[in-house]
Amino acid sequence: MLLDPSPKYQRIKPVNLVDRQWPSRTIEHHPTWLSTDLRDGNQAIVKPMSIAQKLALFRILVERGFRQIEVAFPAASETEFGFVRTLIQNQEIPDGVAIQVITPARKDLILRSFEATRGAKHVLMQLYSSTAPVFRDVVYKNTNEDIIRMAAEHTAFARITAIQYSKEYGTEFQLVYAIEGFSQSDMDFVIKVCDAVKNAWDSHGPPTARPIIFNLPASVECGPANHYADQVEYIHKNLPNRDQCILSVHVHNDRVQLTIGTAVAATEQALLAGAERVEGCLFGNGERTGNVDLVTVALNLYSQGVAPGLDFSRMDELVQFMTQVNGIPVHPRHPYAGELVYTAFSGGHQDGIRKGLHLMENSTVWAVPYLPLDPTDFGRVYEARINSQSGKGGAAYVLEQSLDIYLPRSMQMEVSKAVQLVSDSEGRELPADEICTIFSDLFDFHDSVGRKAVASTGRVSLQSCEIHEETMDGVIVVDQKPLPFHTTIQSPAVIKTCLQTVNGLGLRFKLLEEEQRSSILGFTSLVHLEIQSKTGSHGNSWWGAGRAKQQPEATLRAAISAVNGLLSGKGIANAGVKC
Repeated sequence: MLLDPSPKYQRIKPVNLVDRQWPSRTIEHHPTWLSTDLRDGNQAIVKPMSIAQKLALFRILVERGFRQIEVAFPAASETEFGFVRTLIQNQEIPDGVAIQVITPARKDLILRSFEATRGAKHVLMQLYSSTAPVFRDVVYKNTNEDIIRMAAEHTAFARITAIQYSKEYGTEFQLVYAIEGFSQSDMDFVIKVCDAVKNAWDSHGPPTARPIIFNLPASVECGPANHYADQVEYIHKNLPNRDQCILSVHVHNDRVQLTIGTAVAATEQALLAGAERVEGCLFGNGERTGNVDLVTVALNLYSQGVAPGLDFSRMDELVQFMTQVNGIPVHPRHPYAGELVYTAFSGGHQDGIRKGLHLMENSTVWAVPYLPLDPTDFGRVYEARINSQSGKGGAAYVLEQSLDIYLPRSMQMEVSKAVQLVSDSEGRELPADEICTIFSDLFDFHDSVGRKAVASTGRVSLQSCEIHEETMDGVIVVDQKPLPFHTTIQSPAVIKTCLQTVNGLGLRFKLLEEEQRSSILGFTSLVHLEIQSKTGSHGNSWWGAGRAKQQPEATLRAAISAVNGLLSGKGIANAGVKC
C-alpha cells in the first residue's frame, strides 16, 4: 500500500452543476424496478443457474411484484437464447410484465436478440456502448466521433428491425440504451450520445407510445454517492427532450462490501436527482462487490411510508431460495434480511425494544427504539438473545414471550443477575428454556397449569386447594406439617391467610404489593413480601410468582413462593417502597 496514492490514483472531477436541487428533495413514490438477477446476477456466480432454476426465479420475481425483468444476454450462448425462448413459448410471461434482454451495439448480436424475443408481448431491448475514456482508449481504441456514429447507426438498425419483428410477431419493442461507464464519463459527451440515439430511433419509424429509457450505470463505482447524484441531475437538467425519455440507474458497489454498499445511497440520491427507474439484484448479487440491493432500496422507502411496489412479506423464503440458486449466503447483518437483523444481544437495546413494543400495543404508528421497521411485516420476529452483554430487559422479554409473565423492575434485576452469573461463568448464550428454568428456580414458581415451571422445593407448599363461590379451603404444608385453612377469595384475604398460616415459623411478613394478570395461559400473580423485625424496621423483601386456572389460587401460590424465597435467605435489601 502506497504512503501517497495520489500519483497513481486520480481524484474525480466535480460536476459543474449549477443550482443543485437533489439534496432538498424527498422521494414521494417508488421507481420502476427492474431485476437483473437472471442476467447481471447470474453472470457473476461461480455456477450459473440451470434453466429450471432460472424459471423458478423468474416466477418468484413476478410473484414479488417485478414488472420489468432482465432475463438474458441472448447472443452470449445457446443457453441464454434458449431460456428466452422457453419463457415465450411456454407463456410464462404474464400480461403487464416486460422482459429485457441486453446486447452490444453490433448488428449481428442485435439481430440475434430480436430473434430470441420474437413473440413476446413487451420487450425492452437494451443496447449499450461505452463513453468512458478508460474504455474508449484501453478497450475499444476509438474516438468520440466513432462512438456517436456507431451508437446512431446501431440504434437505427435496431429501430428498423423492431418495426419488422413487430409486424411479423406482434411484439412491442421499447429501446433501452445504456451508457456503459457513465459514472466515469464526461457528462456533455453523454448528452451528445443520448441525443444522437434518440434522433436515430425517432427518425427511422413512426412515433412510439413508450419512451426511450436511457440507462446511466455506475459500471464501476469510482466516486461517492453525491457525485453520482450530481451526474444524474446534470443529465436530467440538460438532456434535450427530457420529457420524452426515462432516466434509469444501474449502480454497482465497488467502494464497500455489498451488505452496506454505497450503491444504495447512490441509487437513492440519483432518484432525488431525477432518475425514475432502478436496475439491480436481490440482496446485492453481481460482479465484484455486487449490484445495488433492490431489497434494501425498496424497504428503505417502505420505512419512510412510501409503498415500494414490491412484496417482501415472506423474507426468509426469499433468502433461502436466493442462497440456493446463487450459491452465496446472505450476510447475517444484511439490512432487513439478515439472520441477526432483528436480534438484540445488548442489554440497552433489549430494554429499549421491549419498552417500545409494549407501547405499540396502543399505537398504530411504529416507534420502537433500534427497530426501524416491524419485523412481522416481513414474516420475521424480534428476538432477544441472552449472553453476558444482555441486561434485565432481554431476560424480561424472553419471559414475557415464553411464560407470559411481565416482571416489575426489581424482579427483572434479580433475574438478570442470575442469568448473567450463568452466562459469565460458562461463557455462552442462554436459550429461552434455560432462562425460564432460572426464573422458576429463583422465584420458586408455582404453576398449577403446568407450563414451564417447577414444583416447590421450599419449606412451605400447597397440598390442596378448593375454591367455592366466595370462599377457598385447602391445606398448606409448613415444614412437612399439614395446616388446613379457610378464607374468602379476595386477594388481600388470601395473602393474609397464607401469612397467618406460616406464623409458626417465627417470622413476620408484610405485603408490599401485588400484581395480577390473566391470559389464555391462566391467572398469574406476583406477590412482594417483606420481613419485618419486632421493632417494625424494614428487612429484606422478595417476590413470589404463581399461576393457576383461578386467580385466588394463583395469588396463594405467589405468596407461598415469596415466603420460601425469604426463608431461603434471598432478599432485596431496603425495599420498604415499591420497586
